[in-house]
Amino acid sequence: MQKEQEEQRAGRNKATTINSSYIESGSFRRKFDKISDNKALNRLLYRLAKKMLYHRSGTCYEDMYWIDITSCEIMATEIEQNFNQEIQYSEKTKMVIKSHSGLLTIHSHPMGFPPSVEDLNSNYTNDYGVGIVIGHTGRVFLYYSNEFVPVVYFGYKVASYRLRGYNEYEAREKTLQDCCDRFDVVVKEVLADE
Repeated sequence: MQKEQEEQRAGRNKATTINSSYIESGSFRRKFDKISDNKALNRLLYRLAKKMLYHRSGTCYEDMYWIDITSCEIMATEIEQNFNQEIQYSEKTKMVIKSHSGLLTIHSHPMGFPPSVEDLNSNYTNDYGVGIVIGHTGRVFLYYSNEFVPVVYFGYKVASYRLRGYNEYEAREKTLQDCCDRFDVVVKEVLADE
């Protein structure tokens, strides 16, 4: 057990390590007060966000939860996968998704990026109510999609912004804004002090 822990620490990715003082701050917590009018749901989301961030700090792996908004019940989880920057749905999770529409999803992004085109399309395809992405930096994004966004379009737009000198994060943010303007999708960063 100790050897495994030492190997994990030695292999940590500094680019995906969280700033625990910010994650424990009132500023980070206040973001969750603005997500909904349901205080119990907001508290649950805050607790899960911290849990995911600490669990995946220093890795390129993601955690994901599916929540019934009305009951604040966690309906499914994928928290032990080791796929690089992606979640693969288990058969159990697929069954939950099929039998419940309008679920809220919350998942971590180890590189801190805003929602991906895959996130938007999964939201649309699976009829989720809303999705939340928590970046390792503590940035929080809400998103939902009422329309499929072509993956080729998204990739082309990111590449075109990169060619103009934007870094990967900026290119993705600008592409998401383009998607919001062109398609029936919404992506919004949740700020602590709006």
